[in-house]
Amino acid sequence: MGAQKEKKPSKEGLVKRNRMGKIYGALLLISFIVSLFFWLEQKNNQDQSEDEVESATITKEENINSTVAPAKQVDEDTDKENTLPISATTKLSEKKDELNSSISTVLTSAVVTRVVDGDTIKVKVNGKEETVRMILVDTPETKHPKLGVQPFGPEASSFTKNALTGEEIELEKDISERDRYGRLLRYVWIDGKLFNETLIEKGLARVAVFQPDVKYIDQFRELQQKAQKQGIGIWSIENYAQEDGYHTEDKKSATTTTSQPKPKPEEKTTSDSCNIKGNISSSGEKIFHVPGGQFYNVTEPEEMFCSKAAALAAGYRASKR
Repeated sequence: MGAQKEKKPSKEGLVKRNRMGKIYGALLLISFIVSLFFWLEQKNNQDQSEDEVESATITKEENINSTVAPAKQVDEDTDKENTLPISATTKLSEKKDELNSSISTVLTSAVVTRVVDGDTIKVKVNGKEETVRMILVDTPETKHPKLGVQPFGPEASSFTKNALTGEEIELEKDISERDRYGRLLRYVWIDGKLFNETLIEKGLARVAVFQPDVKYIDQFRELQQKAQKQGIGIWSIENYAQEDGYHTEDKKSATTTTSQPKPKPEEKTTSDSCNIKGNISSSGEKIFHVPGGQFYNVTEPEEMFCSKAAALAAGYRASKR
């Protein structure tokens, strides 16, 4: 007998079989994904539990160490202090003070072009001329329109002229930049020495406090007390230098003890009518300023005049403003 031919599946059967295979594959994939999800969830919960246990253990150890460590640290610090030489401790303290001082002090170089009086100078700084009023000191007047020449005013002015004229100095700012007259407010340093301080040491100035510029007030007052005890300069005249300024009433006999020259009549006038300010500019030009003029209040007078005619006769010209 001949071999029986194999019966081929119908087209409909092939489509049905193919569809079932796809469904079965999809079910297997879903089952795998679900199993993987549950496994990962279980793993995550297990890791969290281990982290909590470890964190609790670390916290407990830290709490125990914190109760013991401070005492141990104190002992170590005490031992270090006891073994550190006194000289080394002093040097460390000095270095710290020097560092703090250098950080807080900023100095600006300038050249003194002219001295107005004991506590006021004109300087060339940053390419322009400025008037500098020294901080925390007040010397007696020499050119004041009402007070005239006060005892030890000429001495203070002469001392400052000899020490600073033409010299290169360094200016130190405190808090304020300028006073109401537009003058720079500064401490003056020369050759590493604070000149404001020197004026007090020599008895040529009193400590004058104008807040908030009080950086060196303690050491200035200490030096002033020494000058007072020695009775030098302004402190040689009883009740002359006081907190609110200089008192020249009934001091005529005392002024004879100073080396100042006899003042000219126009310098010691106290008349309100003699209020015209004569000033010599940096270029050497003589200019006088009358009350109400633009620069009257900021002008430091070289001398005072009672009339325009007197100023013109002295070689001064009127200010253009």
